[in-house]
Amino acid sequence: MTTCLCCGGETRKFGRFKNINRIVQRFQCTQCNKTFSESQPLDGVRTEHEKVVQIIKLLVEGVGVRATARLTGCQHKTVLSVLETVGQKCERLHDNLVRHLNVDALQIDELWSRVACSQKRGNQIGGGDEIGDQYTFLAVSAREKFIVGYHTGKRNLENTDTFIGDVAERIVGRVQLTTDSFRPYQQIVRKHLLGRLDFATMQKLYAVPYNIKGEAARRYAPAQCMGVRVRIQAGVPRKDRINTSYVERSNLTVRHFNKRFARLGLGYSRKLCNHRFAIALFVAAYNFCKVHSTLGCTPAVGVKLTSETWTIERLIEEATKSNGVCG
Repeated sequence: MTTCLCCGGETRKFGRFKNINRIVQRFQCTQCNKTFSESQPLDGVRTEHEKVVQIIKLLVEGVGVRATARLTGCQHKTVLSVLETVGQKCERLHDNLVRHLNVDALQIDELWSRVACSQKRGNQIGGGDEIGDQYTFLAVSAREKFIVGYHTGKRNLENTDTFIGDVAERIVGRVQLTTDSFRPYQQIVRKHLLGRLDFATMQKLYAVPYNIKGEAARRYAPAQCMGVRVRIQAGVPRKDRINTSYVERSNLTVRHFNKRFARLGLGYSRKLCNHRFAIALFVAAYNFCKVHSTLGCTPAVGVKLTSETWTIERLIEEATKSNGVCG
């Protein structure tokens, strides 16, 4: 029996209408007389469902917004509308499903990107925290390759605290954690996980960068890694699990399958909200839909959140299980 979304009272059928996808039933509350529609697959999106699925498949494979619009025959604003709607629902899906995980080893790192403009330009025009350099914090389980938590914002104390607090709520039991030498981690990790934590930091030591004048042709080449410095911060972490290799490999996957992270190109985000939606969509598709070559299954199957690989259609269906909106 459908109940009112406002007061919880009984409802009666109040006509119906047909949109581009299906026939939609309307209801009216017998107490407050509010009317509302039954839940829609994607509220606010009037594009055919098959087209929506095609758009999502292209976006999660690293195709840009305008290229997706050209390939699907849609306006780029339609692609952004689909991204916003599905991205928001994927955020809620991750928040609801990714709970009570038991992982042996967790690795944390930050992934750089930019929004709207470079940080130098953002400082000149006074754009605040919404533009310039943005970092995506990732927490990846070493064995299952599952992205446990993520957060995007400036690389500062406040965002680090938000991210670590979110990750701590999603895992149970004792965990071994490895991060880089970013100083706020040392205090904040203890704040949220002390008592069930084995914690170590790994700092990579690089050679002196190339002389740009003398070796201009190699100015984009990474500096040579000369060694690592490991420091035990809490507990008794196992030495064979102290590394950040898996989360750094996940950074490569993010850059490959999300156009907004491509360097030296025009695919960067113009708005921070769209950037976050794109990351939420990628994380959901990566965890539930992409079979990992090492595991032979999806990361979600690896951590026993699901029993089978999801298709994009199944992902959208699971993400859109919500009630309608009062009208």
